[in-house]
Amino acid sequence: MANHQSEVEKLNASIAALEAQRTMLRDAVVDPAIAALRQQISQTTAAIEKETPEDERKLVTIVFADISGFTALSEKKDPEEVRELMNACFQSLVPIVQKYEGMIDKFIGDEIMALFGAPVAHEDDPERALRAALEMMAAIAAVNCKHGTELGIHIGINSGPVIAGQIGSENRRDYSVMGDAVNLAARLEGASERGQIFVGPSTYQQTAHAFEFEKIPSLSLKGKEQPVQVHRLIRAKTTATSRRGIEGWRTQLVGRDSQLQRIEAALGELERGHGGICAVFGEAGVGKSRLVLEARAPATQKFQWAEGRALSYTAGMSYWLARAILADLLEIESDAAPEKSAAQLKKALNQQSQSADLYVYLARLFELPLDESMQERVKFLSTEALQARILHAVQDYVRLRAKLRPLVLIWEDMHWADPSSLEVFENLLPLIKESPLLLICIARPDDNPATDLLDRVEKDDGSNFHRIDLSPLTDDESRSLFEQILKIDNEQTRNLILDRAEGNPFFLEELIRSLIDAGALTTGGDRLVLTREISAVDVPETLQSTLMARIDRLKAPPKTTLQRASVIGRIFEERVLATLHKDDTMKLSDSLGELQRREFVRLRDETPIEDREYLFKHAITHDVAYNSMLLARRRELHKLVAETLEQLFPERLDDLSATLGYHFERAEAPARAIYYLEKAADRARATFANAEAIAFYRSAIAQIDRVRESDFSKSEIGARLNEALGDILTLVGEHDESRAAFDRSLAWLTDSSALWRSRVFRKIGHTHNWQKHYLDAERSYDLAGKELEKEGGDKNSRWWEEKVQIQLERMHLLYWQGMAAEMRALANQYQTAADEYGTPIQRGKFFLMQSLSLLTGSRYRPSEECLSLAQSAVAASEASSDLSETTHVRFVLGLVNLFRGNFAEAITHFQAALEMARRCGDLVGEARCLTYLAVAHRRNGDVDLAKEFADQTLVLAPKLQMTEYVAMAKANLAWAAWKEQQLDDCEKFGNEALELWHGMDDPYSFDWMALWPLIATAFARKQIGSAVKLAKGLFPDSQHPIDEEVLSETRRAIDSWENDGADSTESKMKEALETAERHHYI
Repeated sequence: MANHQSEVEKLNASIAALEAQRTMLRDAVVDPAIAALRQQISQTTAAIEKETPEDERKLVTIVFADISGFTALSEKKDPEEVRELMNACFQSLVPIVQKYEGMIDKFIGDEIMALFGAPVAHEDDPERALRAALEMMAAIAAVNCKHGTELGIHIGINSGPVIAGQIGSENRRDYSVMGDAVNLAARLEGASERGQIFVGPSTYQQTAHAFEFEKIPSLSLKGKEQPVQVHRLIRAKTTATSRRGIEGWRTQLVGRDSQLQRIEAALGELERGHGGICAVFGEAGVGKSRLVLEARAPATQKFQWAEGRALSYTAGMSYWLARAILADLLEIESDAAPEKSAAQLKKALNQQSQSADLYVYLARLFELPLDESMQERVKFLSTEALQARILHAVQDYVRLRAKLRPLVLIWEDMHWADPSSLEVFENLLPLIKESPLLLICIARPDDNPATDLLDRVEKDDGSNFHRIDLSPLTDDESRSLFEQILKIDNEQTRNLILDRAEGNPFFLEELIRSLIDAGALTTGGDRLVLTREISAVDVPETLQSTLMARIDRLKAPPKTTLQRASVIGRIFEERVLATLHKDDTMKLSDSLGELQRREFVRLRDETPIEDREYLFKHAITHDVAYNSMLLARRRELHKLVAETLEQLFPERLDDLSATLGYHFERAEAPARAIYYLEKAADRARATFANAEAIAFYRSAIAQIDRVRESDFSKSEIGARLNEALGDILTLVGEHDESRAAFDRSLAWLTDSSALWRSRVFRKIGHTHNWQKHYLDAERSYDLAGKELEKEGGDKNSRWWEEKVQIQLERMHLLYWQGMAAEMRALANQYQTAADEYGTPIQRGKFFLMQSLSLLTGSRYRPSEECLSLAQSAVAASEASSDLSETTHVRFVLGLVNLFRGNFAEAITHFQAALEMARRCGDLVGEARCLTYLAVAHRRNGDVDLAKEFADQTLVLAPKLQMTEYVAMAKANLAWAAWKEQQLDDCEKFGNEALELWHGMDDPYSFDWMALWPLIATAFARKQIGSAVKLAKGLFPDSQHPIDEEVLSETRRAIDSWENDGADSTESKMKEALETAERHHYI
């Protein structure tokens, strides 16, 4: 297909060359020649359709153009005349579609349906379609002038995803497209009136930079539930704005210092009178144009500058790029009438005192009309002679301008340059050695004539050639660019976007633009901010078009190989891919070589051929290739990949469980998908990869309803998977979601599963307990106990283990409610059972609950016995493999030491518990440890570490809705601010902490943590009354008790205020503060 596509491009170039010579060759010669070339294009396009390897999903722009007026003509003219006139219209319109490399899909009476983007995609298909539509309007006007008719045309255009391929019956199948995007284009054409071009929303968004539109009221169209926002196309803009960048945002250049210096060095040489060439190479979007723009900005006044840009559809339009550069140099407007352009050309040449000969040949370059005397100079020249005179005229004019003042010519997107423009470029090369002329060339490194030419120039004369290759930005550079635009604190979300962009600024901009369009980003001060959390970023249509255009330029075998490899994954093994190429195994090696050469994939490392692995260069390229395949074909290939992996690696099935689960899931083989996804989830859970485990369990659960009961017991697997999911969600603090999972587990369980149901009810109670839903927790534990009693037969070890666990959970519930006596009574009742039937962690937890009962019963003045029990709990649980429970046991030992004033010991235990919590992903445990590490370091007098752990708490605790710990962090920051004499910050954090605590349904009893720094601040500001008022908050019985000496001194200050007045109180409050500081409260 790529060969045929190249042939189409060459034929279009030939047509453009003939058009350029029409004045000299006359219509009688040009028209038959062009007609023959058009016929060849039609035949080649048909070959492309037949060569399309597989049906595909594609992004396509669809044009419906309806010629109006034939009905009235039919009443007045013979049918044969009407047919001839209709054919004349089509003969005018079809070449326009072909000019922009579109495809005529079908003729429907007096209507044309044309496709841009199928079977071959271009990165600017919507723009091509709109330009074609405007020219079709003009073509119908020309037909009317020629035939004396009053025909009209109205057009509907829309862009979107379609299914493209062979459609029809067995006896007749034609290449076409299907999808809602096609229907909408047809509806837009139907809604438009004579002379109107209606454009759908997607097309508008992708072309607003290049065209002028009129916004019209939304239309209610058949088949669309919501009104459609429609724009009427008016005209192409005189000067198109750039598609690149995000409107309203200008970023600093990042990561291009050395490359910028090289262009600046070339400009420095130019200033000293030395010419040269700067060739900037890089893939699409890597920042080539931006680099040149940055170099130009400070040097605008030093030199003459002229630039032109080739477009993807101008490769067949003679002198397009050269003409654009010269027009900029001569100040000829691109859309000016021929007479105005001719006048400007004469004016520019007269200013330089140039001869009429120069005007003649430059006028021929610009296809301007010549008077008879000037026409006489060229009419007898051969094509070759005329071209030579044009090239010589351009060279003479550029030489003159460069001698007047150093000149820079920018050849933008030179990879799309037409052959004639490349001849102009090559003819200018001798000037760089004799004149201050700098040629800046911007091109992609793909295979194209411009790149070949520049490579040859560099090889022949490297001394004047400055080659600049732009690579993707590094991770740090990408992050720097990202942070200029976006303010996202969530590292996971930030990395999600950066990973997708892979160091390409254009990719990053388009991803951000797509999030803006989706409402996920909005303006927040000087940067964009998230309006909601995002878990995935789809490939924007602009990127799909850019990358699919590259993919479609591949020949059929490499393209098929790329698509099939995408099913395996971004990383794929050659021998696995070979099983998908049984029909053409011999071509696989050649296809992979071509894909490497074209930089779609790269070899991961040099391994033996049987283990050779490849990697898609860009994850987005992988996604685009994968999404271009039909769903049915994907399912078929996923199944084949999974079965191949099973056959090739029977000894590694556990290691490959995640991959196998993924492929069987996509293959819609639910039983095998569940089998492997559960294995993958269990493996991830065992290594505390909690996010991955959650995703695998959820994927497996989603497959259950698709499984036949004969494959396995749906109730058992449903209960087991949901319980496992609930366990991990509890661990990471997602208690509402974990309860939902446990509820689903219960729904799958029958009454005969009493022990199992008991366990699930108990786990539901556990989640309520953490959220301080005490009544709900108690009800759940009651239900767990009742279910357990339903279990018939002898009470085995599993039954007793569950019985003990329910009591442990009850004791923890009593602890949170401060019911120490009830805790001890329950412990005494089940001590024997715990000793006889309990697991190591349960025995440890029994010691722990006894310790906690003493701790809360003493109002957090722990005794030696309390400490001893906590130590016994740690010792008893050391043999346990339950890292989350072990974390909690070690944390409590730290807590007891903290309240006994053993701050260093407390820090040691909290730090050990923190490491365990992070290892197993226990976010609740991590938040606890961070909170109390801040408290311990505070009481130990370490301001920096107290702040560090408080800041970490403020990141994690809000996500877990642990308000009490958010308040403790703010209280600790208030203390740190007081120590640093930042009194305003102290007041802010302290008051925020109190407000949070007092707003809780079950208020926390640690007000002293915020009160003492607030008291100290009020005292420092001589606000004695405020200090006394705050100090009274230390005395309610509900508050955590503090040292009696501190309370006594504080009480004296309060009494003094109430009895003796402010003067006497100040000294007593000072003594109270000094006592509090001595006891590590402030």
